[in-house]
Amino acid sequence: MPTISAERLLRFTEDIFVRAGVPKEEANIVARALVNANLVGHDSHGVLRIPQYLNSIESGHIRPSATPKVVLDTPTIAVLDCGWGFGQVGAVWAMRLAIEKAGKHGISCVGTRRCNHVGRLGEYPAMAAERGMIGIAMVNNHGGGQVMAPYGGRAKRLSPNPISVAVPWRGHPPVLLDITSCVVAEGKLRVKRNRGERLPEGWIVDAEGNPSTNPDDFYADPAGALLPMGGIVGHKGYGLAFVIDILCGALTGAGCSNRDNAPIGNAMLAIVVNIEKFVPRDEFDKQVSMLVEHVKSCPLMPGFNEILIPGEPEWREMEKRTREGIEIDDETYRQITERAAELGLNPPA
Repeated sequence: MPTISAERLLRFTEDIFVRAGVPKEEANIVARALVNANLVGHDSHGVLRIPQYLNSIESGHIRPSATPKVVLDTPTIAVLDCGWGFGQVGAVWAMRLAIEKAGKHGISCVGTRRCNHVGRLGEYPAMAAERGMIGIAMVNNHGGGQVMAPYGGRAKRLSPNPISVAVPWRGHPPVLLDITSCVVAEGKLRVKRNRGERLPEGWIVDAEGNPSTNPDDFYADPAGALLPMGGIVGHKGYGLAFVIDILCGALTGAGCSNRDNAPIGNAMLAIVVNIEKFVPRDEFDKQVSMLVEHVKSCPLMPGFNEILIPGEPEWREMEKRTREGIEIDDETYRQITERAAELGLNPPA
């Protein structure tokens, strides 16, 4: 498996999209989001997505140069129609607007619709944390992209519906929760399939509702389904997915999961909280530090070496991959370099 530096992979990814007709500024936003996902270890949302996005450009589903338009605006809330442009671009616009509104008024809520796949969701709340604010984001799939069975079901009825929260913490990377409502993101099945690996038990069921470790069962016809997060208490992950579908679909006007053949994208709801409008920042950071220290002091169960806080595994992986490079599995590398060659680009390594 080739190993490529983050800088070279970023340039290569940006060049691919520019060659595909994407304006350079947009290409940079998308490329940076994909490579950042690889850097933090979320390969399911990294450069593996390049062929998918190129196919979507060719089919007309992704419309490069589509400029998000504000269709609802108040001092604290807004809705953007992203015109089926790149999801990363729409998400960045939404979070920037939410940060601006929260900076003035203390709290804000911005939704998007007609927005394509945004990639790793944690990318966007982290933007607020970088500005000293709390960022919250969640997405559904516009009513399409259903991959998860409801608790007790065996067929796809809901999209993964992730949620992410980023909390700033002075002197440290932000606390960053980034979880999906199902056991894993669908992209992790792609990673396993590309690597020729079996799935862990409890990820999917086949079309008959039987547990399966074969990723092909998920993509078969009839198809299997991802299970909701929680195992024997999967009703919790299912319930989370259900309410996120409402918040992102019904509230923004993008649409909830249904039987219609809805376009697949990510309708996002972004919430930003300006900490200093609520409490002095020093006091806030003191409380976060006390919480971290208290939790990390917990006696360990057998087999564990330490307690990690949300986001800590990702920041450690980012340090490692920034230093050592990003390893790309052979099948993903083959796919992206073949598409790059079609655009007249040489491999990055």
